[in-house]
Amino acid sequence: MTEFYDANATIFISTTRGVDMSDVQRRFLAALPIVEGKSARILDAGSGSGRDALAFRLLGYKVEAFDASLAMVAATREHAGVQARQMRFEDFAWDHQFEGIWACASLLHVAAADLPAVIKRLAAHLTQGGALYLSFKLGTGERVKDGRQFTDMTEDSLAILLDGCGALSQPDIWQSRDCRPDRASEMWVNAVVTKR
Repeated sequence: MTEFYDANATIFISTTRGVDMSDVQRRFLAALPIVEGKSARILDAGSGSGRDALAFRLLGYKVEAFDASLAMVAATREHAGVQARQMRFEDFAWDHQFEGIWACASLLHVAAADLPAVIKRLAAHLTQGGALYLSFKLGTGERVKDGRQFTDMTEDSLAILLDGCGALSQPDIWQSRDCRPDRASEMWVNAVVTKR
């Protein structure tokens, strides 16, 4: 899986770093709990090029990040100027909690059978009322493309998945078009869910 991103880092970064995700980012940020006297902490989970980590940092949030690809970890550190670690979702552990966890187009690389445990682990690292954003390509089942594993979701299958992950509120789930101009026909399923 990481071989694709390490081998194609330059192309991947050039095609994703300039994508405008501000509408989705605002929807996620609106769900974060109010933190008095300090900035909320956000974890960019599967940070890719560092695009979103930078956006959140520039808005004043305390941002940390991880990615399974060493090339993406380096890109995030360089572009966003935040602490980034190399880590897979399946091995996720952190030493503190976050008010928000942003998993944009990253959990889709986790096998369907592993997703419930991974999401529960992420939720365990949210503060009370903390928000989790996640997105998947619209579809059903699992597939492999360019050596990458994809787990696709529908609104219904994502709702069922999140319902089985305990301690999470009713999710806000919606579909959206891919923000990349050359992929406007591709559809995504998004969700923001908070920790009860």
